[in-house]
Amino acid sequence: MTHTPQYIKIKEYIIENIKHGKYRPGEKIPSEKDLGEIFNVSRITATTAIRDLVNEGVVYRIQGKGTFVSKKKEENIRSHKTYGFENDSTLNQGYHKTLSTKKIIAGPILSQKIKIAEDEELYEVIRIKIIDEKVNALEYVYLPVKYYLSLDIEDKAVKLIHDLVQKYCFLSQKRVKVYIEPILLSEEQAKIIGTDMDKPLLLWEKFTYSEEEKIIEYSKNIINSELYKFYMDLDI
Repeated sequence: MTHTPQYIKIKEYIIENIKHGKYRPGEKIPSEKDLGEIFNVSRITATTAIRDLVNEGVVYRIQGKGTFVSKKKEENIRSHKTYGFENDSTLNQGYHKTLSTKKIIAGPILSQKIKIAEDEELYEVIRIKIIDEKVNALEYVYLPVKYYLSLDIEDKAVKLIHDLVQKYCFLSQKRVKVYIEPILLSEEQAKIIGTDMDKPLLLWEKFTYSEEEKIIEYSKNIINSELYKFYMDLDI
């Protein structure tokens, strides 16, 4: 007779309770300590079960608050046809919290991305998007100072990047190119988003081009894929 590991039993217990509505989307499940007591196992065993469920997208963690049943928001990638996200996108809900705004020197990596000299200046904006008290995205925005001569980023309340580019960049926007790929987070990024470093999240890397084909905005949006499911709706 095959022996079922205790952490598997805990996973099955949580999944069954979710299926039967005891734990609903967005609701908190028992802590690792409580699960350890229920199954008479160590906290490490319960943590292993929870970590597996997080990696499978069944639940998600909020640091300092606990573990909750996932309720992924569906996003149709094809609906994002213009600069940024459409007004009805769930990615436009909630609010932004700016973590830092400053001038930096491009350096070798950003200069290669934006196609400028390494010693040129950039405005850097780092912020998070918060929806339902959860960090849904971590965003890094870079604007070449030479295209934004009237902008002082430290004196501006940064809301929609699109509006900021439209108002202060003296070059007209033409098109946007977006790359999407999974990435692993740094320790600092994982702490900000409230997830594990070994959990891959989605990076939306966005380049905004002017009529002259200059890159006037480059951004990295790390989307909390524990909270989103992306799809494409195609005609046949």
